[in-house]
Amino acid sequence: MALFRRKILSILFLILLVTSCKEAGKTEQQTDSTGITDTISSNSNSFLFLTEWFDKVGVYKYDLAKKKYSTVWWHPRENVVMLVYKPGSLPSFFLTSEKIGTRGNLPSFSALKLFIISHDLSETKQIDDIGNGIQFTARWNDDNNLELVYTSIDKSIASYINQYTKIYDHYGKLYDSEIRTFDIQKSGFPQLVPPRNSTISPLGKFGVSIKSDSVFLKSGSTDTLKFITVMKHQLNKLKWSDDEGCLFISTLDLDIETIKTKTPETSELFIYSLKADSLIGVFDGAGVKNFFTLDDLLIFDDGFGYDSVINIFDINKKNIVDVIKPKRGCGLVLIPQL
Repeated sequence: MALFRRKILSILFLILLVTSCKEAGKTEQQTDSTGITDTISSNSNSFLFLTEWFDKVGVYKYDLAKKKYSTVWWHPRENVVMLVYKPGSLPSFFLTSEKIGTRGNLPSFSALKLFIISHDLSETKQIDDIGNGIQFTARWNDDNNLELVYTSIDKSIASYINQYTKIYDHYGKLYDSEIRTFDIQKSGFPQLVPPRNSTISPLGKFGVSIKSDSVFLKSGSTDTLKFITVMKHQLNKLKWSDDEGCLFISTLDLDIETIKTKTPETSELFIYSLKADSLIGVFDGAGVKNFFTLDDLLIFDDGFGYDSVINIFDINKKNIVDVIKPKRGCGLVLIPQL
């Protein structure tokens, strides 16, 4: 009888825990988010991000008008390690893992799972069980399908590394897959897919030239180069706005010596207005600075661990109009850790 009571109490506690987490975002946001202005120039009213609650990272939705966030997906035994999302009509994907760490001198993950969230956020389901491996990444491919790449040690020959590439369609169905095997003694460790950076604007009016640490803008009608900025770190991501009104440049160096200090200098984010022909925003310091655009807003994360935040920059007003700052940090793709 005592055992039965303990089981019932455990179930009730789990139900209360999950229920409280669904409401947690509303309460925590009111005390820890910094609202800077009452108006935001966006036709879209929300976006997805990651934050932690009860020591587990989950997926949350931020309401731009109400300046509050709410739970989209959270589980007491799962930890979200990567969110693949962009505003629009596409579904979202995220990966969970029991543990992210190192194996020898290599990164490692265990019990990796892939989930899909429907566009209207009404359904979340697991679509693949990846298992254990060494490293992974995921991104949108040219067809706006999800491309997942991960590696694992071959079970037969220890010096062989298998690299898996899987592509999933908008319904979460496996569309294509490929396995490549590398002998690390001969060819070294295989690299994951590098980020794609188009140096030519969508309509072909402009181009970017990078010479050493300097970035230059080139007009399609002339061969002259216009200086934009100097980068302290290596180029990480380059993105053009669809109307060619802005160019966004981020840099990253996680091996830099300052990462061991209280004020790391690991990344930069430059916002260049092609209309104004000048930089309208420069942000540096800690973090990775993942970003995406939402109408006239540039949304980017900043900082590490519990100090990580998400900034909302209004391109028209040329300033930060809102900051999301949960107690345990947040991020757009992951929560960066030192």
